[in-house]
Parts: sequence; structure tokens; C-alpha cells
Amino acid sequence: MTDRIDHAGFARRLLNNSQGERIEQANVFVAAAQVHATLALVEQQRIANLIALAGLPKVDGFENEVYDARTEALLGGLLDVEEVAAVPGYGPAGIDSRVFIRPEIREGLGL
Repeated sequence: MTDRIDHAGFARRLLNNSQGERIEQANVFVAAAQVHATLALVEQQRIANLIALAGLPKVDGFENEVYDARTEALLGGLLDVEEVAAVPGYGPAGIDSRVFIRPEIREGLGL
């Protein structure tokens, strides 16, 4: 697991805690909830930016070059690669790695 904070969930809990409190205490809970809600939006925007960057075409002067979005996403921080041991009878021979969505991205997307 990562050290990711579920800012949206934290904001919801803070809002729920504000109910039934004195106005001064409720205001503190609501202000903290607003901060966490903003941080949740920042996290989603970061992921959206990474996805957008991964989708940009290469700018290296070779317009006819085959574009591999997975490679760009790896560089953009969306995906990662891990080495896997060969499993007899599973998939094509010669596969020695797998590509996966980074855990913090997966959690941020709610997957």
C-alpha cells in the first residue's frame, strides 16, 4: 500500500462530524473539509495531467514513427513495469515483465 490519503473521504467525514457541533467548532470542521476537498481535486487534476501528457505525440521530428502510448505513460508516471517469472502454460513464451497502473494512480481513480 501507498501512503495516499483519501482526501475526498476525509472531507466527507469532517463534514459529518460538523453536524451537531457548536457553530465555532462546526466552522473548524467545515474549513478543514474544504482543504481536503481541494486536495482531492488537486490529486484528480494531477492524474488528468499525466493522462494528457501520455497522450501527446512525440516531438522528435519523426512524424511517421510508430507511437507507443504505454511508453509515454511510463515516463509520465501512470504506469510501471515489474519483472515476472515465466509461468509454464501461461501466455506467450518470452514474457518477462508486465505493465501495470501505479498503485497511487489506481487508488486516486478509485479502481
